[in-house]
Amino acid sequence: MPDMDINKETQKYLHSTALNIVVLLDHVRKFEGSDEPLNSFSGPEFKDSVKDLASAIDKEVTRFIIACKPPARDSDIRTMCPKISAGLFHLAKKIDSIPKTAGKTYVEAVRKAVCRTLVSAIGLINSFIDEKIDIEKTALHEVSYMSASGVFWEHCNALVHLPADNRSAVALTWQKYVGNLVKDAVEELQVTVRDYEDSEKNIDGKPEEVEGFSDDSMDDVDSEIPAGRLEDVQKVQRLVIAAKHACDKIALRCIRDCKTLDEEHIIWLDRLVDLGMPVQEAVDEVVAALFIESDSWKRQVEIESSKLKEALSALLTLAITFVDDSHLKWFELCRKQLDAAQQSTKIVR
Repeated sequence: MPDMDINKETQKYLHSTALNIVVLLDHVRKFEGSDEPLNSFSGPEFKDSVKDLASAIDKEVTRFIIACKPPARDSDIRTMCPKISAGLFHLAKKIDSIPKTAGKTYVEAVRKAVCRTLVSAIGLINSFIDEKIDIEKTALHEVSYMSASGVFWEHCNALVHLPADNRSAVALTWQKYVGNLVKDAVEELQVTVRDYEDSEKNIDGKPEEVEGFSDDSMDDVDSEIPAGRLEDVQKVQRLVIAAKHACDKIALRCIRDCKTLDEEHIIWLDRLVDLGMPVQEAVDEVVAALFIESDSWKRQVEIESSKLKEALSALLTLAITFVDDSHLKWFELCRKQLDAAQQSTKIVR
């Protein structure tokens, strides 16, 4: 327990303030969007107002931290607590203006940013009181581990960089959870194939050790593909490259170039994320299947390849729903790449 010189009465005041923030946190965590019409909401205006509010909260919290440092100024602490509570209350209530039709991905991005700020505010107060507020582990998810004041400033600053609309939120989510991960898998497989081809030329046929896998999802498999699988490895490589090309085109032609943000397009963007995630997961699974040492590896590669083809086909079908006609040629090319990969990955048992 840190050495405190804040008196007991002030600590009770701080404890009560933290409990009030917990109530706000519970409200925000359950928020899924209001029933207000989309035309009543402006993403850019919302972002600007949150930016101003975050700046005001940040200033009050900075004064609060200074007042809490030894020798603590109890009267100043008690004066600033209501100001911090009021600022966080306005922040928590502000998200109530976001309609569901603004987009699931956008609502989730804002909700998480506000939640993290509230959680870090509770953590900050906890660092100055003896009787800590217990925060659920689920609420602590993804909150950075650093000093309490550093955590708060980090997450308060994140409010300044909220996405302006669902397109921006989808672009960030796609890059983080789909595009970058598929790209990593393809690059890792390319390194594996190159080293594997070299190892197949060795007299003893033993593959050389492959290092440099950065994706945590690959940590539980052997880094060496057993010998005698070069042809199958190359077939899977063509399939995952087709997946990467499709994901790249969707990021550029569907998400970045989406000029209309009516309700239909907002739902379409959300659905692209929903169908993009299974593609990324399937890419991981089919690559991992190549490393299986048991005799079932060939069957597992076939199963996972089939799942990837289905997921990718569904994603491409959705992608062309609202994409500009000038981009259709790119998706026709993606479909041809998938068809070619489908023919090459038909594994005969």
